[in-house]
Amino acid sequence: MKVELISYTPDAVNLLLFTKNTRLMDDDDAYEKIKSWPEEKKQEELDYMLNTIRSSWEFIDYVFNIREVTRGFTHQFVRTRQGSYAQQSQRTVDMSGFNYYVPERIEKDLTAKEIYDDGMEMINEFYERLRTELNMPAEDARGLLPTNIHTNIVAKFNLRTLSEMAKSRLSPRAQGEYQQVFKLMKKRVEEVHPWAKPFLTPTEWAAPSMSKPLN
Repeated sequence: MKVELISYTPDAVNLLLFTKNTRLMDDDDAYEKIKSWPEEKKQEELDYMLNTIRSSWEFIDYVFNIREVTRGFTHQFVRTRQGSYAQQSQRTVDMSGFNYYVPERIEKDLTAKEIYDDGMEMINEFYERLRTELNMPAEDARGLLPTNIHTNIVAKFNLRTLSEMAKSRLSPRAQGEYQQVFKLMKKRVEEVHPWAKPFLTPTEWAAPSMSKPLN
C-alpha cells in the first residue's frame, strides 16, 4: 500500500486559531493579529482546543492519494460519510493481470498461499477470456473480480473527521489493513503539521503530554 498527502490547508494553525476565536474577537484584523501571536501563545491555544468545541477543526482539510489497497478496505473506508472520495472504476478500467492482497496468515502457510494464488490466477484467466474471447465489457466481467483485488482511491477529510477516525482505526481491534492505512495517513499529516499529533491521538492512548513545538 502507498499513502501520499497530495494537498492540505495552508496556514492551518492560524486558520484553526482564527476560526476558534471568531466568536471571541470583534477585531476587523483578527486574523492578522493571530498570525502575529508568539509561538508559545499559539501552542497554548492549540492545547486548549483539544478539549473544547471541535467545529473549528472542520476548516482544516487533507487530501490523500491511497494506492494498492483492497476493494474490501475501500468498502469500509467510504462508510466514513464525512469524507469525499474518487475511486478507480472497475466498470471502465480493464483489470486484466490484476494485483491483489494476500492476508498475513495465508502468506505464512505455503499450502494456503498456493491455493490462494491458484484461485486468483484462475479468476484472472476467466476474466480475460470474457474480455478478449467474448468481447464482454468491463462492467459485465467485473463481477468475477475478488474482494482483495488492488484498487486506488483519493480521499479528503477534515481534521475533525480524522480525529474521530483515529478513535476506532488505531484500536488494536481494527481491521488490519485499515489500521495500516490510517497509520500512514496519520504519519503523512504529522510530517507537514507536527502540531496535529495530539489531535490524531485518542486521549485514552495518549502520553501525559502530547504537545510539541509548532513547525
